[in-house]
Amino acid sequence: MRNIGKITKATAVVTAGVLALSACSSNGGGDADATGGGSTITLAWDQEYDSYNNTTAGANSSKNAIVNHGLTSGFWYFGEGGKVTPNTDFGSYELVSEDPQIVEYSIHPDAVWSDGEAIDCADAMLWWAQQSGRYDFSVIGTGGTEDTLMPDCEIGDKEFALEYEKPYADWASNGPSNGNTTMMPAHVVAEQGGLTTEELVQAIRDEDNDALAEAAEFFNEGWVVSGALPDAELIPSSGPYKLASYEAGQSLTLEVNENWWGEAPATDNIVVRWIASDEQTQALENLEINIMRPQPTVDLIDQLDALEGVQHEVYDEYIYEHLDFNFDSSPFEEYELREAFAHCVPRQLIVDNLIKPVQPEAETMDVRNISPFDPGYDEAVAASGGDEWAEVDLDRSRELLEELDMVGQEVRLGFIGGNPRRAQTAELIKSSCDEAGFDVQINAEDTFFDTDGGLSQNTYDVAMFAWSGSAEVSGWNSTFRSPEECTADGKGNNNGCYSNDELDGLLEDILQEPDFDNRLEIINEIETILWDDLVTIPLFSHPGTAAWSDNLGNIVPNPAQTDIVWNMWEWTAQ
Repeated sequence: MRNIGKITKATAVVTAGVLALSACSSNGGGDADATGGGSTITLAWDQEYDSYNNTTAGANSSKNAIVNHGLTSGFWYFGEGGKVTPNTDFGSYELVSEDPQIVEYSIHPDAVWSDGEAIDCADAMLWWAQQSGRYDFSVIGTGGTEDTLMPDCEIGDKEFALEYEKPYADWASNGPSNGNTTMMPAHVVAEQGGLTTEELVQAIRDEDNDALAEAAEFFNEGWVVSGALPDAELIPSSGPYKLASYEAGQSLTLEVNENWWGEAPATDNIVVRWIASDEQTQALENLEINIMRPQPTVDLIDQLDALEGVQHEVYDEYIYEHLDFNFDSSPFEEYELREAFAHCVPRQLIVDNLIKPVQPEAETMDVRNISPFDPGYDEAVAASGGDEWAEVDLDRSRELLEELDMVGQEVRLGFIGGNPRRAQTAELIKSSCDEAGFDVQINAEDTFFDTDGGLSQNTYDVAMFAWSGSAEVSGWNSTFRSPEECTADGKGNNNGCYSNDELDGLLEDILQEPDFDNRLEIINEIETILWDDLVTIPLFSHPGTAAWSDNLGNIVPNPAQTDIVWNMWEWTAQ
């Protein structure tokens, strides 16, 4: 029987398309004499993997997602062109009723974890418990799942259904995915929580958080990678690859999951090496890596143009750079101070100096929730007035500081270290805002995106980072939803802990609105509030850059958050 449990934990709204922070073999590169199976392909990334479970709020970042994409599986993923694509290897799903809205899911009959345990109702129940927000499992945010009835299935069942209490427009991207709302292994969570799988599922049915306390603690923290991988029995895979080895500070290796029931991956081993962005081109030239996906700079493109045996591409992405104010433990709770800072941020200069040389048609990004290359962008800009903030007004900025008696106000500008373009952006902001009367302290941290880093712990006044997402409305919804509490687990994607009841209502409305034109009208209202309150300052839409050795096959850049790895199991080396 399906239960309607009282929601006891209000969390931010989002689905598997949720925005993500866009942040080794002995021979390094792919085997030159190998084609398909038997070869090794090496990908460079600039941030080190730190969690097997990127479904939690603290571990939601691209550095984890690009690895876990090949390890954990689900009913859909962002496929070619960033489109929601059913994963028929994992199973099938369909909308069987519109009133009430019911989606039925069927897990592939041969689907098992790499340790041989069946993937079934127990895993679906754990997934639902986390995503519903009714329990103490950390969650990036809840989407339509918070408004679904408890699934009615038994351990061993391969079928379950989600019945919505109110319509949910993005139902096709709300179930378990190859992404940050994937299923995690219920049998592992149960054992680590001192329970049998049957007891875990029963505690979920009873909404017994006390019985689930140890299981939730493991779910939230037990898969964090710090110096070494968790024990092998704790990290079974449901995808085509599994974790093989890890060398802290150096690399991580994926190998074929021998219990994978779908088509075998084309390459036996994928190695991810952690290399600073400004060192990746040299590594590609030296054949130490085969693929790189750094943020573009003029120097980078010039270097890639000069390399032989390398293909590269600059392309549009659902990634945008922005500044987030800290509303919890910072003087920027004061609107007039946010206004003063917004007036001195040289958005147009940043684009002109750092982005246009790579993407000549680039402009400042003047809203947050529609990409410049998608329909409705110009209308949203016009409705919200975002373009009015493109140019600096240092006189007004200083005037506001003087009125507040805050000339000389120190501003901790936090961001990830080791990124040349972001460091240059910070210098431009400091130069302009210091002239207006601020004292900007540039605070680049290598651990800024870690589960205990500056962004999670709000040890900044202004944070500079990028969101990686998709065209799905439900993907960005939680970014502005009032958090339950301003903690790493409680705030979801709303890192600055902004809160607005009127905005919460609009964010709820848009999730239930299937009509495209009506959605655009709601987005216009949302963006108007975000600019009126100066919640964040969008800077620009990231152009993506990928480069790879020309002996590789099936390398296809993707604008969505699955990035270059969206089809990693199809990569080949010749």
